[in-house]
Amino acid sequence: MAASQPAQIVGTKVNVRTEPDTSSSIITKLSNSRVSVVDGSDGWYKISFSGKTGWVSSDYIKVLTAKGKINANGVNFRKTAGTSGEIIDALSKGTSVEILDTLSGWHEVKVDAKIGYVATQFVTAASTEQKSSRSTTAATLEAEDTEAADDSAASEVIAYAKKFVGVRYVYGGKSPSGFDCSGFVGYVYGNFGIKLNSSAASMYSDGIKVSKSALKAGDLLFFDASSRKASGVIDHVGIYIGGGKFIHASTSNKQVLIQDLSEYRGKYIGAKRVM
Repeated sequence: MAASQPAQIVGTKVNVRTEPDTSSSIITKLSNSRVSVVDGSDGWYKISFSGKTGWVSSDYIKVLTAKGKINANGVNFRKTAGTSGEIIDALSKGTSVEILDTLSGWHEVKVDAKIGYVATQFVTAASTEQKSSRSTTAATLEAEDTEAADDSAASEVIAYAKKFVGVRYVYGGKSPSGFDCSGFVGYVYGNFGIKLNSSAASMYSDGIKVSKSALKAGDLLFFDASSRKASGVIDHVGIYIGGGKFIHASTSNKQVLIQDLSEYRGKYIGAKRVM
């Protein structure tokens, strides 16, 4: 059985559709329900719930980290999803992985400190190795433990990022001697083994999309900061730290600082979760 990912519907009366398209038929509506993500496609997640499957916009899904194991020997671990992706390593049967995302038959997984892609048929969900009589309470506690671990990791990222408050802004800077916005974010996450794209605009293709109402500490925030005219061009990125605040290398303030989202003048474009 390919691994599925535990997830939460974020919102009330969220449409579940037959296809990943707003013009497709609505199967049902779900409100803040626990579901499983079994696949993804271009801004949509295919979910499993109550013995049924359907598609939900990624704006209304909070995907939780899932555990799994490689179920065959010599499984290719690739840099990108697809059989043409460069092979990082060959994984042995029984190797433990963290499933970060699912897209078109591929899982994005974390193995030790490395992140890459494995075809879904070669990953078995850890939950399938548990006894089928496992209680609902035990399953709930497992999900809560996963979320707690995610929160702990995010706390480490935020604590590390705060060490650089006051470091000067330098265009193109990617080190503690001087950062620009994407250089700062990339440096912070690189310390935790997470490699991001180099520019603010290209970083928007990293991770999974999350709605503003579902932001968690550690999420990346993207803005159109330069035009102030709602052109929608991404040219700034920062890290959400919770409480309506984010940390970023500010062009106007010439340094890394913590700022209220409500006070920032750039147009908010969206958010991505990369851990």
